[in-house]
Amino acid sequence: MKNSLTSSLDLAPDYYLTNFNFLVDWVMQQHQDMLNNDEKTFIAHFQKLNHQSQCLFVRLSSRKGPLFRADKLQYSEINSIALAANELIAVGLLHGDTLLHVSELATLLTKVELIALFNNEIKSQKSERKEFLVELLEECYPEPKLWLDWTQKQFGEIYRLDNQHIVNTLLLIFFGNSYQNLTEFVLQDLGLFRYENYSIDKQHRIFKSRDELEQYQQLVALKDQLEQASTIEGLIELTRLLPHSGLTQALERRRGRLCNQLAYQLERLNAHSLALELYTQTHLPPARERRIRLLEKSGDHATAWALLNELIKQPYNEEELQIAERIAPRLAKKLGQSIQKKPKPITLKQNLQLLRLKDESGMHLNVEEIAQQYFDTPETPCFYVENLLISGLFGLWLWPEMFRGIDGAFANPFQATPLDMYQENFISNRPDIQLLWECLDEGLHKEHILTVWKEKNGTTNHFVHWEFLEKELIEIALECIPAEHLKMIFERLLFDIKNNRSGLPDLIQFYPETKNYRMIEIKGPGDRIQDNQQRWLDYFAANNIPAEVFFVSWQ
Repeated sequence: MKNSLTSSLDLAPDYYLTNFNFLVDWVMQQHQDMLNNDEKTFIAHFQKLNHQSQCLFVRLSSRKGPLFRADKLQYSEINSIALAANELIAVGLLHGDTLLHVSELATLLTKVELIALFNNEIKSQKSERKEFLVELLEECYPEPKLWLDWTQKQFGEIYRLDNQHIVNTLLLIFFGNSYQNLTEFVLQDLGLFRYENYSIDKQHRIFKSRDELEQYQQLVALKDQLEQASTIEGLIELTRLLPHSGLTQALERRRGRLCNQLAYQLERLNAHSLALELYTQTHLPPARERRIRLLEKSGDHATAWALLNELIKQPYNEEELQIAERIAPRLAKKLGQSIQKKPKPITLKQNLQLLRLKDESGMHLNVEEIAQQYFDTPETPCFYVENLLISGLFGLWLWPEMFRGIDGAFANPFQATPLDMYQENFISNRPDIQLLWECLDEGLHKEHILTVWKEKNGTTNHFVHWEFLEKELIEIALECIPAEHLKMIFERLLFDIKNNRSGLPDLIQFYPETKNYRMIEIKGPGDRIQDNQQRWLDYFAANNIPAEVFFVSWQ
């Protein structure tokens, strides 16, 4: 069945097979040395299948399995599900009738079908939930049976797909992560996304060896287990399964995130000493903050204070620093320490009364749209930009370095950012970024940004929203925002891209005659300034970048 995205645009009926074949060919070309015998055998068998059998396999591997009822399968491009399935079964890529426990059987049946099959056993419990009925049947039937024996052949054949792990491995090798899938190809086919033509070669592969690939898979599996774990015993067992440190930098980051997630769950269950031990195994936030809180809770105020000062001197990001500065007065008081308060930057804050307005359909406009209309004049145009303008200018300015082919940056042709975009070594991996800073210092950034906008228009970049970023808006922004302001804003973005790309003010107003501007944060009735917004406002105030806050009430 086509989803709403694909139904409105033309795609070949077997578009998904074309995409899967592209993926397989890519993996064989770039990573054949990393594949094990099972994966190579799978590819060899798959490539020899007839077209319709290939279609059925890819269709099934894209659905929730591993069990499928033949009478529930219907695809217009596959003339005979039975013939296609038989060929898959013949080469071992699919299995026919198979032994099932009652719990597995129940996944293939509706509640009504289950009651019809086991009317005698559960006729007095028909009103109960399906899960309850399955528990009753498990007591009655502890041993597995064949599907056809369970159902007395009432519902036709079933198929079991037990090689999904191989498909998942191919996807992981291709995308370099566990969250992307073949949907990326569909968006490319529909013309919705067009990706940058960056270089990818074996020298710069994400996974350098089979060991690295399996370590990544182990961490993903542990994360999945963590999401299911609910007891202290289960969490402790997961700590024993954690791989030792000493992994590659990318894998160590993933391990660090898992340590933090596991430690937090242990902390919630009052296993503080074990949580503290896990927090010490990573530098990724919020590990140090949580360590400080746990040390404080245990009464070890001196160690907590030392760690707090270490964090304040060398914060991982501004969010970590902001939280540490909130903890500092309380901890200092417990130790009898004095702390020097930093003068807080002052942001201009004003009250503003506005009339509630409606659009043509009679729906109320949001407060930012009403404020934009209030401030906007022909001489001083005001735009509702939120995070899109600054992020867009940043993405255009940084483009050459974002898509530079370096080690571990690109795994496949469908990336909107390099894989190290949000890592602390993003800048150190790209020493040529200095040329872009010089471009700002020398006032050449306007030509550079507009040239990139023209040459790359429509090409996917995580920071650039082409439907919003019109040339006229870029031109007036570059005329009115001084290069030194852009440089300071870009520096803060690069310090912590993941967190700092949000929280920017809602509106920007330009004064073309004086080549000036101001950013405006709008707060509707009852709304408050969020932490990430406050960090930007403090930064603007400290660096004399014009930004104001208006608290709106309705007339």
